Amino acid sequence: MSLLEITVQPTGTETHHVQTVQLDGQSCQLTTYTNGVDGYWYLDIQDATGDVVRGLGLSSGVDLLYPYRHLDLPPGPLWVHDKGLGGADPRTDDFAAGRAALFYLEVES
Repeated sequence: MSLLEITVQPTGTETHHVQTVQLDGQSCQLTTYTNGVDGYWYLDIQDATGDVVRGLGLSSGVDLLYPYRHLDLPPGPLWVHDKGLGGADPRTDDFAAGRAALFYLEVES
């Protein structure tokens, strides 16, 4: 098992970021973005088979993939860790400022 921190906002000015990551040996495209109206972060995830989950709100402390276990997504938990938000969901600059981080825990070796 290994814990992976996933980049949401590389430098602090981005409000949209696309990357391909390996999670438990599965290639996934992750798109993170903010909503210009509410300022919160969202996630789209697409696996190699084409399954797509769109518009996941990046909420602190919940397994974001749990409701989608019927899809061929990676089996481990994906969550936002609150590093200084006081339980609030991350807003536009919280990832770059270090107040929140996105983690994935690999379960397969």
